[in-house]
Amino acid sequence: MKEIISLQQHTIAALFNETLLPVFFNKIKAHHKVILEINELQNKLIAHNFKKDDKNLVFRKLNEYKTELEKIVSSYFSTLNLGDELLFDAYFRELNTHLETLDETIKRVQDKERFLKLDGDSKLLKFRKGVKKSLFTVSKLPLKTANVFRKTKKEIVYWQQEIPFKNVTEYYFKSELIHNLNEVIEAIYKEISEITDNYWSIDKKIDEKIELYLENNTVLDFSEELSTNVQTIPSLEARIENHKKTFQEIFEANILNYTNALYKADTIELSANFFRAQNIAKYQKDVLEKSHKNALLWQNTFSVFESDWELDIEIFTIIFHVMFTYDKLGKSIEKRSELIGQELTVLKNYITNVKSTIANSDTKTALKAAIISELKNLSKDFNTLIEETTIRITNQEIPLQINDFEENALNVLKTLSTKRAISSDNDYTTKTVASSINYISPYELVSYQSWPSLAAKIKQVKLDLNLKVTTFVDDINALSQVCEFNLESALSLFESETKENTSKENTPKKVALEGLERSEEKIEDLKNTLVNLNTANGELLLPSIAKFNKSILELTDTENITEIRLTIAKAKSIEKSKLLKEKVLNNVKNFVPVAMLYGKTKYKKTVASVKSMLLRNGWYKEPVGVTSDLSEFLKQAERALDELPYVYQRLFRSETLQNETLFIGRTNALDSLQKAYNAFQNNQYAATVIIGERGSGKTSLVHNFINKNKKLAKTTFLSSKENLSEHYELMAFLNDSFDKELTTIEEWIAYFNSGKKRTIVLEDIQYFYFRKVGGFNVLHQLSNLIASTKNSVFWIVTSAKYAFQYLDKSIQISELFAFNIQMLEMDKETMKDALIKRHKISGYNLHFEQPPVAYLSSKFLKSPEEVQQEILREEFFSDINKIAQSNFRIAFMYWIRSTVKVSGSTIYMRSLKTIDTSFLNKLSPIKLLFLNSILLQERLSLEDLIELSSLNEQQTKNIVHALFENGLLTMDNEKFYTINIFLYRQITSLLKSKNVIH
Repeated sequence: MKEIISLQQHTIAALFNETLLPVFFNKIKAHHKVILEINELQNKLIAHNFKKDDKNLVFRKLNEYKTELEKIVSSYFSTLNLGDELLFDAYFRELNTHLETLDETIKRVQDKERFLKLDGDSKLLKFRKGVKKSLFTVSKLPLKTANVFRKTKKEIVYWQQEIPFKNVTEYYFKSELIHNLNEVIEAIYKEISEITDNYWSIDKKIDEKIELYLENNTVLDFSEELSTNVQTIPSLEARIENHKKTFQEIFEANILNYTNALYKADTIELSANFFRAQNIAKYQKDVLEKSHKNALLWQNTFSVFESDWELDIEIFTIIFHVMFTYDKLGKSIEKRSELIGQELTVLKNYITNVKSTIANSDTKTALKAAIISELKNLSKDFNTLIEETTIRITNQEIPLQINDFEENALNVLKTLSTKRAISSDNDYTTKTVASSINYISPYELVSYQSWPSLAAKIKQVKLDLNLKVTTFVDDINALSQVCEFNLESALSLFESETKENTSKENTPKKVALEGLERSEEKIEDLKNTLVNLNTANGELLLPSIAKFNKSILELTDTENITEIRLTIAKAKSIEKSKLLKEKVLNNVKNFVPVAMLYGKTKYKKTVASVKSMLLRNGWYKEPVGVTSDLSEFLKQAERALDELPYVYQRLFRSETLQNETLFIGRTNALDSLQKAYNAFQNNQYAATVIIGERGSGKTSLVHNFINKNKKLAKTTFLSSKENLSEHYELMAFLNDSFDKELTTIEEWIAYFNSGKKRTIVLEDIQYFYFRKVGGFNVLHQLSNLIASTKNSVFWIVTSAKYAFQYLDKSIQISELFAFNIQMLEMDKETMKDALIKRHKISGYNLHFEQPPVAYLSSKFLKSPEEVQQEILREEFFSDINKIAQSNFRIAFMYWIRSTVKVSGSTIYMRSLKTIDTSFLNKLSPIKLLFLNSILLQERLSLEDLIELSSLNEQQTKNIVHALFENGLLTMDNEKFYTINIFLYRQITSLLKSKNVIH
């Protein structure tokens, strides 16, 4: 028996050491490796000298530390999936294989001790052994009696026992061993948690230093004391050896119990039924369930541990990125301020030169001549210089930088997790029950608790900066008037002969020079304003950023999180109760208006029904025509634009968009344009045409494409100010554009093919033909030029949509282009984003005024003001999208014209529902023909219209004048008639309904 037990001990010990122990030792090794990585990372940070680093570099170093720490922590905890882990799988597999080799039972004679009362036996067992021994003695009396008479005595043998050998082995080494190992397994998990918590505590101390740095703006200094407690952590070898010793002790104790069980099985001390298969299976199931339950509890601990630590890292990462974004804002404004300062220096140099000219005029005659000359230059050169300067200054888009800061900060906030686990029990060295775990959304907490105050301050900064830029531009524009007024004042002194005016205190030279000096001083003041721009922004933003940082740092404390959640829940509850209260009050207040509205609506419906019946029978005719409201609406667009704040004007002017930040949509069109360029790079034919309505963003698309392709070949934009249909006009246009003197299209082909590769953007191809005999010659020559220079020039041509349709039917122009890009309609949300993005940059609030009561529903009237504004807002965007569809220019112009007033920081918008253009349906066919003629070329002069018209000159002039006075046409460059952009959509829709265009 001893040999059998010894064999099993050695065999199973080998399985135990080879398949089970490595599972746990590998866990310890993996954890120790992670701890060493964290230790190295923390020591590197602590040892770094931050005294010489600027603030931005400090934040970058800290961010690198947190980012790397987050990777380590996240990577490690993600590998701990204790609930689904098969710790004993390999061991069980090998053990089962071994068990199959064992005998089911072993029969042997019981040991003498099984019949004797031993010191460790219980009273009951001693009694049973006494009975057993007596029965054995009685059973052997015949043998003993017979032995008295036998020469050869027969041996008295104890009773046999049938040991369920296989089941006993399975019980002790598959169930009992695992049951006993739970203690050491828990010790391993506890050790992992304790050591990890130790390093988290170091990270928390680092966080405390960072918080002090954020609050006090002192030098960041980490003392070596932060990491002193890590010295007590045992080495990997010591950790493994310690647990290995415990494992061996448990295994040896199990062997001893197993040995005892084999000797006692199927005796009065240990029934063989105890080791029945079903009993073993049940016990094994209970042991594994308990082990799995403990694993899940530790998994809870590690999950909450990971979530808590990663949340801390997340919060600090947000802080660092907000600080990076603010630093980027400062540098961006500083860079732009320097460029603007250079522009101001140019203006100052001009004034200095004027001052020098006047100061060096020695005689009265020379002085007068100099002043007269400089006055002429001021009205021409200086005004032009100021105009160019203001354009370049506004193109710096300084207010847009605040918007970029806000968007970047919001994008960072969006990276916050939406689900994190927290526990009411913060002891991560013990198991955690699921009932103590709650889940929070850090993103929601920050968005609701911390972000609003910073967002409000950003909005204030936008308004402040917009006001400064507007004032800045106004001051620059006033420079010319200041200089001009002072020179005129000086000149007036020559015309007066009174002694008072010619006294030494009031001489022409002195008046002129003093005025010019004041202008120079004003420019210096403007430069100082630029210098202080970042300081002023910092005074507004930095305290709010600090408050934001402090607020989100509260999330690193679980107790604070609970309080914040309660606060938010309470605030939401109050908000709901307010809305309910307002709803009740509104129901009461609006009862009478609703009742009156119901009566009016019924009356109007009855009147409308009667009118409809009369109209159908021809007994009544609805008066139609251009209403005074509509006429006023059409004529006041530019005036409305001029009355808005300067920055707001620039955001919504219909000029070509070159700012990438404001470019929205057109992804497919951009991709197609990129494919065309790639084809050109591969020496394939790649002439490209971009087709869209006037104002649909064709040129903006090209600019965005060019901005994204910095290595693009030299780009030249060609845009004709005149309509061209003759060969000499085309030659003059090309010569002016490229500063050449060529006379034939063949020479131009040779010129382009002999030079380096280039990109030519030919805008508005509809200006290069005229609908008459021989009017397509220029287009034919351009087609030849484009086709013959395909390898040397990447041609991008833009065309009006309806003009291109006409040209394709007339001369199959689409065959010229390898890539045909249509500016397709966009959805409502894209158009809404384009409008809101521009408005948001301004920093102004929006208030939508109600349309007439006939357009309001009872549901609207019952709603509180906030809900009403949301309804009006959505209806406004829906209405503007119906009108504009894919046309940005139409949308922007309707937006501008819908502004009623600006009060404080709020822009008031009127409804678009009252605009009635039904009079267009009553336009005469001849007027529609004129509108179609203009649409096919986008612009025509009066002479062009007379030439195209079948009417005589006076009749043509009368119709054109009527269309212009009624607001259907507008003037371009005081020469060309174009369709009023406000009616562009309605007119094109009308012409489509008449099958004039498609």
